[in-house]
Amino acid sequence: MRQYTFRLSLGRDEIMLMYQGQVNRLVVRTEQGLTLELGLEKIRRFVSERGVHGYFRLKTQDDHRFISLERIN
Repeated sequence: MRQYTFRLSLGRDEIMLMYQGQVNRLVVRTEQGLTLELGLEKIRRFVSERGVHGYFRLKTQDDHRFISLERIN
């Protein structure tokens, strides 16, 4: 299993692009120095009226298949 951590701060307007179908992938830079792409469905449960803000941990299998995403702060 692999773990990656990153901060995310997306405002309401940016999230609206997701719901309008104009954006379907999120690109993040991890603290480990990697650039990862996430499907927006992975962050949907973290969306509030203000957008998505926080510190997250992504867990993947060794072959980089998604296991989980959790907010850790």
